[in-house]
Amino acid sequence: MKDHKKKNSLYVYKHIMKFFLDKYKSIPNEIALVEHSYGEPQNYITYDNFFRKVSSFSHTLNTYEGKGIESKKYNEKQNNGIFKLLGIYGSNSINWLASDLSAMMSGVTTLVMHSKFSIDVIVDILNETQLEWLCLDLDLVEGLLNHINELPHLKNLIILDTLSKNKEINLNKEENNNDKKNKSSGNSTSVKGNDLSNMIEITCSGPLEYDKEKLKKYNELKKKCEKCGKKLMLFDDMTKTQTKKFTIKNEDPDFVTSIVYTSGTSGKPKGVMLSNKNIYNQLFSLYNHSVRERYSFKNHLSYLPISHVFERTFAYSILMYGGTLNVWGKDINYFSKDIYNTKENIMGGVPKVFCRIYTNIMTEIDNLPSPKRRLVRKILSLRKSDHNGPFSKFLESIFHISKKIKDKVNPNLEIILSGGGKLSPDIAEEFCYLLNIKYCQGYGLTETAGAILGNHADDEHFEYIGGPIAPNTKYKVRTWETYKATDTLPKGELLIKSDSMFSGYFLEKECTKNAFTDDGYFKTGDIVQINDNGSVTFLDRSKGLVKLSQGEYIETDMLNNLYSQITFVNFCVVYGDDSMDGPLGIISVDKYLLFISLKNDNMLEKTGVTEKNYSEKLIDETLNETIYIDYVKGKMMEIYKKTNLNRYNVINDIYITSKQWDTTNYLTPTFKIKRFNVFKDFSFYIDAVKKKYEEKLSGSSTGSMNNGERCEKKDDIKNGSDNENKRISKSQLNGLNECAIKSEEEDVLEEVQKALRKYEEKNITQGVQKQLRRSNGTSMRKAREGSLLNSNERENDINGKRYIKETVPEEQQVNA
Repeated sequence: MKDHKKKNSLYVYKHIMKFFLDKYKSIPNEIALVEHSYGEPQNYITYDNFFRKVSSFSHTLNTYEGKGIESKKYNEKQNNGIFKLLGIYGSNSINWLASDLSAMMSGVTTLVMHSKFSIDVIVDILNETQLEWLCLDLDLVEGLLNHINELPHLKNLIILDTLSKNKEINLNKEENNNDKKNKSSGNSTSVKGNDLSNMIEITCSGPLEYDKEKLKKYNELKKKCEKCGKKLMLFDDMTKTQTKKFTIKNEDPDFVTSIVYTSGTSGKPKGVMLSNKNIYNQLFSLYNHSVRERYSFKNHLSYLPISHVFERTFAYSILMYGGTLNVWGKDINYFSKDIYNTKENIMGGVPKVFCRIYTNIMTEIDNLPSPKRRLVRKILSLRKSDHNGPFSKFLESIFHISKKIKDKVNPNLEIILSGGGKLSPDIAEEFCYLLNIKYCQGYGLTETAGAILGNHADDEHFEYIGGPIAPNTKYKVRTWETYKATDTLPKGELLIKSDSMFSGYFLEKECTKNAFTDDGYFKTGDIVQINDNGSVTFLDRSKGLVKLSQGEYIETDMLNNLYSQITFVNFCVVYGDDSMDGPLGIISVDKYLLFISLKNDNMLEKTGVTEKNYSEKLIDETLNETIYIDYVKGKMMEIYKKTNLNRYNVINDIYITSKQWDTTNYLTPTFKIKRFNVFKDFSFYIDAVKKKYEEKLSGSSTGSMNNGERCEKKDDIKNGSDNENKRISKSQLNGLNECAIKSEEEDVLEEVQKALRKYEEKNITQGVQKQLRRSNGTSMRKAREGSLLNSNERENDINGKRYIKETVPEEQQVNA
């Protein structure tokens, strides 16, 4: 933890608005934010104009109709129970961030909700909090009006959309402006950071030009609101009174400045209370981090929901560093163009986004003419085997493959920062070689105000999520079932204590109490391993670890990531429980990419799929026919064979769906999977597979099941004296014969591998470990394979139920 140890033990608290204002005063004419539309920069605002807008709305929040937002008393310990609440419910925009900072300045607590929350969730939150003021997007108003009779407390609705345009962006004076900046800053490098400001000539376009369609919609909704006794106002109208009087109210470090509602992956969203001190410690731990010191945070494309704490802290950081925040155009068809036009050197994102970019690149490579495709793959393979060493750089200097790919994505890209989940190590490594960039993984939650653990600039391990970012972070693990805190490399549930840790869930005292241990550590619910150097390896969510009927644990999140590497797979959701011999998978596929894969594998004639009919042909009913099931399982088996996972991780039962997955059904705003929603909607298939295992226990001979069809299979399980021999279909035999049958020799080999792993963890130097990982898989993955119930635990688990220790859990602490 070299990056961590060099820091001071504590920061001296200062309200972060003071840092924003100091930066504003030093660079008033630099571009602060740019909004993109249809792949081009559309609206922009300088630091001077932006913070004037912030100051103006802050004044409105305190003085509107002579009283502003009124205080309310709540049954809450924080803020002595007194809160002024401003709801923010919208997508990324200049005005979203302006309203957020205005509230922070005026002592008003923001109540932040994801724009993709269902209307029922929003109604519940508004009523529970008795919210009166709400900033929201124009497109979201109608949904609220449909439930207006259920919202007795709501009074003022403020539209964040900008309905007028009076500025244009002219890119013709780059050279003169660059000369001007180079004189003042001494910087003559190529376009980086907020050099966008040097490329822009601000020209007035005369009278205000209104978006007629939006204006008409606004006027219609305003009349509807008036009939309901509600007020509908424009944010821009409420900031017309310009003021430069910046008065910061309530600088108390423990003042709850924001309540952020979680994305609700495991149930009802909860309001996470974050204080001034929480946000301050988060931002300054990032500011002093080696990644920030090595790579300038001067330009960023904001495309993840800014209501999510990961993106929000990113936006704050850009303004602290005097950079330019680019807001994407909210049109996925222009997303690639937004990335290219922004020219950001640092790209933050979640695993699903990077997986999709990676898949698109690999699809383009697959579509190259055969000789060129083989050449590209060979060179990339050689570079990977050299681990980006001298030979790798020599190959790149000759063929420029990474440069050619990178020039199409973003020629300025230097590093990607992944959060909000774990990116598959294999994809992360491939991604780095494809684009010749650095990869850093971070770990954090809404409750930690953002990233709490992360790689430092010199980390080369794709398996790790690094160590503590903040100097006052303490972390430890406590034993969770078979994951032991007393192991040589401690494993178990991650517990964290930090100054960036939240104070509790708003109006949820029981949830708050259950979220912490008796000694004040937050229970993350994540199962991790603490490595020798203090870094952390993420294993799975505790809810994602399931035990099969043999007592074997499988990591469903790991399997989800593993099989999502297949180019045409959008999402893989693995299910298993203690009544099943093996897991099943719900596979969401992309129709077009599946068509391309079928085409490349000469499967079009067999399936009858053509370029004209693939969209109509590749529907759920057709996809769960044997030919597609065998094809997809074959692809999954190809991925599986590249791992050192045991046979319990083979998925024999799959259901394929091409239906749209989005935030209205199975995804959170940050593209995490709402697994319980998936399990509920696909329960018809899960129940059918479970019934198969029930019949097996009662003596019936059954096999893998897809869309009601029973396929015979064979799985020779060595578990005590219980051996069963079953038949296997020809199609399954082709895909599983090398992995499904476990011989005695393989059992012996597995034991040898366990011993090797123990030796590797204890005695082998880091350099030798790398060599072993290249040939035998990573030590982390092997350690996961060895997490088996011991014989005593099996005796206590004869009914197939989850074994949970009733004694006080062992803990292994690392004080950073």
